[in-house]
Amino acid sequence: MGYISLFSQAFPDRHSTNLSDSWLSCQTTANPNPVRSNSHWIMYNLGDTYSLNKSTIWNLNVPERINSFDNQAWSLTRLPGRAEDGMKDIIVDISINGTTWTEWGRFTIPKAPASGFYQGISGPDFLGKIAKYVLITGVSNHGGPCYGLSEIKFIGTVATVNSIPDILEGVTISASPNPFTQQTTILLTGLPPGEITVDMSDITGRQVKSFLHQVKNNTEELIVQRDGLPSGLYTFKVTKNDRVKTIKIQIL
Repeated sequence: MGYISLFSQAFPDRHSTNLSDSWLSCQTTANPNPVRSNSHWIMYNLGDTYSLNKSTIWNLNVPERINSFDNQAWSLTRLPGRAEDGMKDIIVDISINGTTWTEWGRFTIPKAPASGFYQGISGPDFLGKIAKYVLITGVSNHGGPCYGLSEIKFIGTVATVNSIPDILEGVTISASPNPFTQQTTILLTGLPPGEITVDMSDITGRQVKSFLHQVKNNTEELIVQRDGLPSGLYTFKVTKNDRVKTIKIQIL
């Protein structure tokens, strides 16, 4: 079993209180997962494709720091980066290619004690999910102006992409009519039962529609409405277990 360690410390079960050992975001930026829009996020590139299992998380463990002029009360200011900036509610997405993302879950991380004896908490159990990239997006924090995280460690085994069965092999997608003016019917044939993610994006890659669909039959029909979209070429994409099928559709 391989052990993946990111930002490892001298004591495997403890985390330092140094800001340099942590990650801090004080301004939102474009998220790698376009569904999340601008946000505070951190993406881990594991360097290889792994079947992930348990994880451990250390929240931002930095004590409050004061900047002052000769310790004068009038000049005491808090410096960015303290335990209150630690993430609280997070969304965890996983991906094989860094482009197609699957939400694994939403979790809450307790505030760190700002202590050198901090041993972290049990993080998400990925239950063998295959991923090369793990994306953590902060939804809320513990009251600070920034968002931070100290460390996360994963346990997993190396898995090559070629060893992952392509469950969408043999699946066909067609659209009728295509091109269309107001609506078209997407016909999906051969999809295994279960949940799929459906996305539609314009020629620039901007996502214009996204929803989940529960497959129950060997042949499924999805109605796609124009909904005021401008004329042009669009990509209709179906994703299941990080495997993707697409079709081009055109609005007149």
